[in-house]
Amino acid sequence: MISLERAAGRRAAMQAALASAGIEAQFVPAVDLHETSEAELLRQCKSFGPWGAFAPGNMACTLSHARVWERFLDSGADAALVFEDDVFISAELRLWLEDLSWWPEGCGLVNIEFWRSDSLRVLLGTDGTQHLDRELAPMLSRNPGSAGYLVTRDAAEQLLAARPFDMSIDQLLFNPLVSRLAVTLNPYQLAPALVVQGNTPPEEGSFLGHATRRADPALRWRQKRLRGMAELRALPRYLLRLISGRARLARVTYSDRAITDDSAARATKAQSV
Repeated sequence: MISLERAAGRRAAMQAALASAGIEAQFVPAVDLHETSEAELLRQCKSFGPWGAFAPGNMACTLSHARVWERFLDSGADAALVFEDDVFISAELRLWLEDLSWWPEGCGLVNIEFWRSDSLRVLLGTDGTQHLDRELAPMLSRNPGSAGYLVTRDAAEQLLAARPFDMSIDQLLFNPLVSRLAVTLNPYQLAPALVVQGNTPPEEGSFLGHATRRADPALRWRQKRLRGMAELRALPRYLLRLISGRARLARVTYSDRAITDDSAARATKAQSV
């Protein structure tokens, strides 16, 4: 769990959410933008990349995730679950963590988050699987958000080797338009998702610290052009996958409880074997 040390309200909320979900987690101090100079950030990040401007707040967030990957690699674990400190957690997440036999072969990342959007559609492969009444499918298009995901050791090593980072964490993980790793790590999406952002105490808002910055108009235009060109390049590939039936557009949602009585019985039987 990435946790900003001065955000005591968030930490308390996350401790309560984890306890309610029956999950234990290590809290890893986030990179605090208020205590980190821009020069320090730029030693590990670039201010502009293939998705456009990389703001200091997003640099701090990305480096916070890198800290977690380093901590994970220092452990003996085969996979890690990474949270940001403002999430609601499904009561069923614990069942997914108790037995990882569902993990897709060759997959380095599993996104378990729902990004709050009524209009967002994600291109998912039609060769997915079902487990505990949720679908696990290859993620084939950009999906914002990095508040909840599972990562393997090999994937964490490759992500750390991508320094200096030139895009925000969610683009690095889940934007195949501009991130090579968002393709080669073969990310999957869980739907309905097990995690959603929004669990923030009212007295504590965003800590990114860059919302009031206004980008230079020329820089904004360059960024729009970069993103537009990336999307245009991917369009023929996306259309081919849709037409051939290898992919579908899906609206990922969040569900606290998705398991039916029948699937719960099957899961219990499988665990007892």
